[in-house]
Amino acid sequence: MKERIIRKDWLIEYETLKNTVLERFGEETLRNLRTILSKLGTYHYNKNKYMLLGKEKLLYDFLIENSYNPYTVYRWALLENVPEEIRFQLKNKIISQKKAQAVYFERRHQTKQGVCDDIFRMGMQLLRSM
Repeated sequence: MKERIIRKDWLIEYETLKNTVLERFGEETLRNLRTILSKLGTYHYNKNKYMLLGKEKLLYDFLIENSYNPYTVYRWALLENVPEEIRFQLKNKIISQKKAQAVYFERRHQTKQGVCDDIFRMGMQLLRSM
């Protein structure tokens, strides 16, 4: 019987990666990590577009050597900013990372009227269920 490969929680894995980047590349790289990871994720899938130089190239090589997909790490960096309730759903595997990013994007771009409409709809559903 094959053993199931159980991956660590993405938050723990991302925190470990950030600590390693801080030790190896310094605080400046850690501050700009999301921007650099954006470039690395794009580069990983479109290698003919441009060249990586300096710390970006070193970080890319480091990620590849340690079996990290640069685009996946970039998604983790984006998910670091999601609100706690979405992060809770992610931890409990209620929603996927892709769905969490979509929900966060919708909430970030929602207007006041949209929020009011959602609250009204939820209140009406609550009253109907009583």
